[in-house]
Amino acid sequence: MTCVTACFMLAAPYLSAQAETIIEEAPPPADTILLQDEAYVKGPKILLGDIAEIKGENADLLASIEISGAAAPGGVKRLEAGMLAARLKSAGVEPEAFDIGGARSVLAKTLCLEVSPDTVSEDLRRFIESQMPWESSQAMIDIVPPSREFVVPEGSVMIVWRPDPQYMWIGPGAFRGELLVDGEVKRTFFCKAQMDVYAEVLVAATDIPRGKPISAGDLDVQKRSLTGTRSDFLSRPSDAVGLLARSTIFPGQVITKRNVIPPKLVKRYQVVSVETRVGALLVRGRARAMADGRAGDIVPCRNEGSKEQFYGVVRDDGVIVVE
Repeated sequence: MTCVTACFMLAAPYLSAQAETIIEEAPPPADTILLQDEAYVKGPKILLGDIAEIKGENADLLASIEISGAAAPGGVKRLEAGMLAARLKSAGVEPEAFDIGGARSVLAKTLCLEVSPDTVSEDLRRFIESQMPWESSQAMIDIVPPSREFVVPEGSVMIVWRPDPQYMWIGPGAFRGELLVDGEVKRTFFCKAQMDVYAEVLVAATDIPRGKPISAGDLDVQKRSLTGTRSDFLSRPSDAVGLLARSTIFPGQVITKRNVIPPKLVKRYQVVSVETRVGALLVRGRARAMADGRAGDIVPCRNEGSKEQFYGVVRDDGVIVVE
């Protein structure tokens, strides 16, 4: 046996043990990142997990790393593989810990919802119907829709409407809309609406001169638009029969509370019945009214015996009630 052969035989066990040690200390396989050609992201951020398939022990950690801001809803953003590697390094991930494969770049499209003008109009119509003091069968609602659709991020969408505080729910009105996605305001806009309300109103069937007591034959009931009509209109003949025309009412004119007055039940210097209650005792007497009075008016009266003056309220039957 030569010296070379002997030396090799002596070294063989040592080399074998060293090889085993090297194999045991070898680093674990790198995490694998396979980029997709196209990806759809919700936004507003793009995470690595949105655009790549990730395998390895650190898959969840790598998937949560923010790569970039997303494009606007419906927009597209291109992400290069080299940029992704640099972003991972800046996030503290060592280069040997991952291996990027798959596409050389990714087109990341941000998911979106398109809210059409018709959808906005119908939502406003439902809001108006729920808030107006009229029956829906009485109202005609004409809405001017937005000129274009709204593109918003994907999520739970709702519209919050705010009318003008002074709006009386009749005629033209402006409504402020807030378009919310997952509870966050994404768009603010305005819509206009015209509301015509139709109701049965009391109108004059003929001329009713000033001071004339109104009878059932003087009246008619018609369905009219309330736009431009006073809110104190009368709607039933019984509301006006027996009252007096404050001023001349012309045929077809809507009769309101301003057009009519109750008749005088007491005239100045008229001797009237008077009632007053003293404890459980009701005392009746006579006095002279010192002014004209209608039901509910407070009029001065004079006791004819003592000449003492007092005040009382005219009751519907013309009796003066002293409290």
